[in-house]
Amino acid sequence: MSSYKKIFIAILILALCKCDAFSTEKLLVVTEEWAPYVYVENQEVKGFDYEVMVAVFSSMGYAVDFKLYPWKRCIHMIEKQQADAILDISRNAERDKIIFFPDENLSDSASVFFYAKGKSYSFEKLEDLKGLKIGTMLGYNYNQEFTDADYFTKEDVTTMEQNFKKLIHGRVDLVISNRNVGLFEAKKMGVLDQIAYLAKEVSGGANYLGFSKNEKNEKLAKSFSDQLQKFKKTDVYKEILQKYGQ
Repeated sequence: MSSYKKIFIAILILALCKCDAFSTEKLLVVTEEWAPYVYVENQEVKGFDYEVMVAVFSSMGYAVDFKLYPWKRCIHMIEKQQADAILDISRNAERDKIIFFPDENLSDSASVFFYAKGKSYSFEKLEDLKGLKIGTMLGYNYNQEFTDADYFTKEDVTTMEQNFKKLIHGRVDLVISNRNVGLFEAKKMGVLDQIAYLAKEVSGGANYLGFSKNEKNEKLAKSFSDQLQKFKKTDVYKEILQKYGQ
């Protein structure tokens, strides 16, 4: 092989190595549409938690391959390590077995009971709802007291739209939902004037970006948490808050 060819090959190898070194690693993140935290509008992904997540990953040198699937499929993909992370997931003991949770949460969540206007319900404790039919979401995590309660009926559906249609037509008495999600969906459906929610919260908690359990992601979850804490002190974070009325 001539000296010229050797030099050319050496330069080519160096160039390829350099490109690879500066290439952006892409992470597969999955979730279910959960407006206003994450949703699609005019074929564009939007949402408070989505924008925060993308901004934090960008500052860390990662790109996001983002996919929306039914919630149970998202959980399955994380459990089988077919995705790197799942957006807007709450934490419990069962999920700790399959997910690395950062110390820092993306946002907070408050669950309430929605009802059809014209109806009246009293709720101070769950026992007050004895005999009622309550709309729930398939695969969602509710607090333990609600999950264990057997003195009212829970009916699963796959979308909040289905729940609110059942509520308006009297097929369920109440619908349990994140307050922001419920109000956003009702506004989108044009039924905001037909529903209301009980003032007392059922539960409150935090929304996380959860990472599938492998050695790489344990470190990544820690790095994401540290970077998220820093990002929350920036003007960009404040602008995202204002954009979504948070």
